Amino acid sequence: MTDIYRDDAPGERRAAVVENGNIVEIHIQRDASWALGECGVGRIDRKTPSGAYVVADDGSTLLLRSKINQPDGARISFEVTREAIAEPGRHKPPEISLRDSPHDPLIGKDALWDARVASLGQSVMNASIADGFDVAIAGESQLGDVSISFQRTKAGLVFDIDGIGDAFAINMVAATEVARLLRLYQVGAMALIDFVSMESKAQRTQIAEAFDAASLADPRPFERTAINGYGMMQVVRARPRPSVLDQLFGTRIAALSDETQGYWLLRAVAQSTGFGTRTVTAQPDVATLLQSERWAAWRGQAVRLAGADMVVVADEKAAGYGHVHVAQS
Repeated sequence: MTDIYRDDAPGERRAAVVENGNIVEIHIQRDASWALGECGVGRIDRKTPSGAYVVADDGSTLLLRSKINQPDGARISFEVTREAIAEPGRHKPPEISLRDSPHDPLIGKDALWDARVASLGQSVMNASIADGFDVAIAGESQLGDVSISFQRTKAGLVFDIDGIGDAFAINMVAATEVARLLRLYQVGAMALIDFVSMESKAQRTQIAEAFDAASLADPRPFERTAINGYGMMQVVRARPRPSVLDQLFGTRIAALSDETQGYWLLRAVAQSTGFGTRTVTAQPDVATLLQSERWAAWRGQAVRLAGADMVVVADEKAAGYGHVHVAQS
């Protein structure tokens, strides 16, 4: 049985595909970023030999990867063809194409998110999917004596397989689990899997075929190499959106980004109960983000949902991603 869990909060929308009670896909859309298919208006800021950088009306910079005849400063209407992607140490701007009919109504985030959730399935219910982030935050999945650890790099996501006992048995477990994680966190671009090395080419082929079989449930097409004699296999998928890992960690490797901490604190405010003022304690950079003008609308949403005022306190010693305290009034 397949259900769709929807878990929207100020600034961040989540959905999950749930099969037999287990989360198998997580999808996230964040309102601070341009969404795939979203339409907007901006001006050409700087032309390049193969396209142009465009500044949207909200001040963000986007990349057009096709030649354009208009001069610098010209107004254009665009559609997002790839969302912004944060990798360790760097941000890739959203990519856009020119709209053929600039006078058509602009497509916004609400409509795109509703359509995205509807495409996942019909049985939609409001429910938390927070448990689905546990393995992502740990950076490791442990199945008995088999350990599958992973880390983001600029080149892609790297998996390291380890365990106790027979290499073939370890790799068979890992192949299925890696396929599950790639679907769960919607990983695109390149994934490099370092299996425990095996001399037998026939066994390496069996492991690769086990990965293929476990990937059948994932509707996204992919290409892969064979497993070489050193145990390495490369998997490549399209990457129109950032993965859940990209969204959680941003330009960091194994620590939640300031944006993620801010979104999660606003979610905690919105879902809190009681009548007293909500005091949000966060690291200084996160506190600054929460109090910024850009985040004012989401702060307002959180306050309305909580039915109480909210204050933000910066604390360098704040543990985790901070916390929300409800005053006893």
